[in-house]
Amino acid sequence: MTATTGEPAGNDPMASIAARMREQMARGEELRGRLAGLTGRAVSEDGQIEVACTADDPAHELRIDPRAMRRPAVELAEQLQELLRSARTDLQQQTAEAVREAGEQVGPQALIGNPAAAQAKLAQLSELVSGPMKQSGEMLERLRRQLSL
Repeated sequence: MTATTGEPAGNDPMASIAARMREQMARGEELRGRLAGLTGRAVSEDGQIEVACTADDPAHELRIDPRAMRRPAVELAEQLQELLRSARTDLQQQTAEAVREAGEQVGPQALIGNPAAAQAKLAQLSELVSGPMKQSGEMLERLRRQLSL
């Protein structure tokens, strides 16, 4: 049932399209929230340095054990840069995974590599378009007859 008309969405192609659009928008908002909560992390092999980054903050968290501060500055800087790169890579992998999971649920990515699903979707779209087209043709024919054209 549609919320606006009380009729089943299957009877009204536009209501069906609108319902699917609302569903996809809700999934998009869910994905956006999930992506905003992701944090990439990296820890040095000795555990003395930890970094975390988010999409908005490339150095969201930084923890350096005082023992690590005794290292030469160049070595410490290089290790920090390496850990920040690793944290960004971790964040990118988490983001790609979240997007991939969302893509499996909806959208054209769900059809790539699945010919049966693609064919079913094309048939569904064809039916969605052909119904209103047939109705429009019938309405034009009735008008033509009524106007004796």
